Amino acid sequence: MAMLLILTVWATIAAAVNAASGIECSGGAHPYPARGTGYYPDNSALEGGFVDMRGAKLRTLQDYLQGSASYVSVAMDNHAGIPYGAHVCIPELNRKYSRQIPFRVVDTGSAFFGKGHSRIDICVRSAHDSYDSTINGHLTLVFD
Repeated sequence: MAMLLILTVWATIAAAVNAASGIECSGGAHPYPARGTGYYPDNSALEGGFVDMRGAKLRTLQDYLQGSASYVSVAMDNHAGIPYGAHVCIPELNRKYSRQIPFRVVDTGSAFFGKGHSRIDICVRSAHDSYDSTINGHLTLVFD
């Protein structure tokens, strides 16, 4: 019983610290559950090249974490009313990296047509990075 109380207190404190540190998502009228995947800049049909759907250089999660990008490129269904450059917050990745990560919807692909808000592809540095279990899991998308 004491252990349960300790765990409950710890979880409450951790949630308060996360909220105070700004890593939880705020705003957004409706969180969307989505399945995540990773993709990386590569000159292959599967990965789609080195630029987003408007010709801008793709920005990877690792670029952002190292301080060389101001946001992370993501791909979604461009027929779902999500405008180019839309801001997305993903609490699971914020918690994993202990910081607020700015994601921007700047890319698309045939795998997303008709998927709406239920699928997201996160741009990462390499094939190896694309296998990350958090990225390839169930994610929550909160749009600003």
